[in-house]
Amino acid sequence: MAEGKRHDITYIVILAIAIAAYASIRSEYRLRSEMPAEFFEGSKASASKRAAEEKIAKAYWNCAVNQVQWKYGYAHRLPEEPPPEFAVTIEQAGNAAKDPVLRARYWQRLRDVWGISTVWHKQYEWNPSTLRNSVQSAGDWLELHMRRLVSAW
Repeated sequence: MAEGKRHDITYIVILAIAIAAYASIRSEYRLRSEMPAEFFEGSKASASKRAAEEKIAKAYWNCAVNQVQWKYGYAHRLPEEPPPEFAVTIEQAGNAAKDPVLRARYWQRLRDVWGISTVWHKQYEWNPSTLRNSVQSAGDWLELHMRRLVSAW
C-alpha cells in the first residue's frame, strides 16, 4: 500500500473516532454537593440546636444529591409529597430521621430551591446512549433523503 493511502486511512479513522467521541458527550445539570444557604434556615436557633439542625439539613441535602436528582432531574417539577427515596438514616440525622414533620419540611425546602439555577452546575459526561441516538438520527436523516432521491427517479 502506498504511503499516502495509509496516511489517508489513518486520518479517516482518527476523524471517525473524534466524531464518535464528540457525539457521545453531552451536558447534564447536577445538584451541587454543597448545601445552599436557602435550604437551611437555622440562624434563629441556639448554637447547639443550630448544629443539630444543620446536620439534619445536610443529611436531607445529601439525599437529594444522591437519590432525588436521578429520579426527577433538572427543570422537572417535584411532587407535593416526598417520594420514598427522600429519607435519611439514624446514622445520618439521629432520631430526627424518624420525624415525618421534619421530612415534610425539608421536602418543601427542596421543592423551594429546586428551580434556583445556582444550586445546579453543568457538567459534561460521556454517554453511549447519546452516541446511539446521534447515529440513529443520522441514519434516519440519510434514509429519508435516500427515499426522496430514489422516489424522484
